[in-house]
Amino acid sequence: MKKRNIFYIIFGSILIIASIIVILIKNGTFGSNDELTNISKALSIKDTSLVKKIFIADMRGNQVLLSRTNSGWIVDDSIPALEPNIEEILSTLKNVVVTQVVPKKAQQTILRSIALRGIKVEIYEMAPKFTFLGIKFSVKERKTKTYFIGEATQNNLGNYAILDGIKEPLIVGVPGFRGFISPLFSPISTNWYSHILFQTKITRIQSASFIDEIDPTQSFKVEKAGPRFFTLTDGQNHRINDYDTTKLINMLSEFREKNYTTIAETLTPGERDTIFRNHFKTITLTDVNGKTTTLKTYYLVLYQETYLNNEPTGKWDYVINRDRFYGTLNDDTTTIYRLQYFLFDRQLQPLSNFLKGE
Repeated sequence: MKKRNIFYIIFGSILIIASIIVILIKNGTFGSNDELTNISKALSIKDTSLVKKIFIADMRGNQVLLSRTNSGWIVDDSIPALEPNIEEILSTLKNVVVTQVVPKKAQQTILRSIALRGIKVEIYEMAPKFTFLGIKFSVKERKTKTYFIGEATQNNLGNYAILDGIKEPLIVGVPGFRGFISPLFSPISTNWYSHILFQTKITRIQSASFIDEIDPTQSFKVEKAGPRFFTLTDGQNHRINDYDTTKLINMLSEFREKNYTTIAETLTPGERDTIFRNHFKTITLTDVNGKTTTLKTYYLVLYQETYLNNEPTGKWDYVINRDRFYGTLNDDTTTIYRLQYFLFDRQLQPLSNFLKGE
């Protein structure tokens, strides 16, 4: 009798433990490794070289489209993308895993939070319509994944997320990365812009013109005449033979990389009009393949009230900021860049700076 009682106790204990395990799995407290692995495979991207586009949008109307082209990634079909950011998001898409299914009791709260503050991510890859016997048929660009990334978990080691086709919200992260991944999926276009305005080695420069909008007599043009030899002409296209070769070569060499500092995003229409009225230089660079890049520069003007005998006169005068200025690229006036003089000092010099004896 005692042995039978012991058997019943052991058997009953096993049933209770098994029931608890089933309940925990159903509630999402933990899932089987195989289940989480399969969901992770559905979430991550095995071969990021096949990714053609990444669309990111939030619930406040911000959105950005990142596209792969033959010359690199671009933002919203026009502006070169910041390569380190692209590399980081592709690495995240490849390595992201599901660490846990959100417990049942918390799922509705998490779903509401994602609906209000989530970030939508759509992935487009070169993918087949179907595969038969290992052969891929009808390969073309297709939307392969859609998911929503929510807020960080309480321990800041993951993010809540919803994966298309999976009913329960998930907790996702990147192994070995101590932090949450949502900042990597910014829907703000400017966060993806490359800061490079010019990126041309001197051996690749065909010509460069520098038009002085204030004093046309200081305008000039440089044209390639040999591997490291250039002709110099003034604003009236008169050739100048006696010029400072070292200064000219140093100036042209700096076109290998010229960056802007920030983008002016909160300008009023009046402020924009003021900027465009203070155009002072136009720089146009053409490479040996015929690609032309034009930077127009504008003074950053500060208006100040004038004083007489330490009393305000009610009149205003302007002062030009000597540290920073504005610029637009390739006649696109929708984006205004902030630039620093010390980074563009040689490119902004007048013709007289390159003449011997001046």
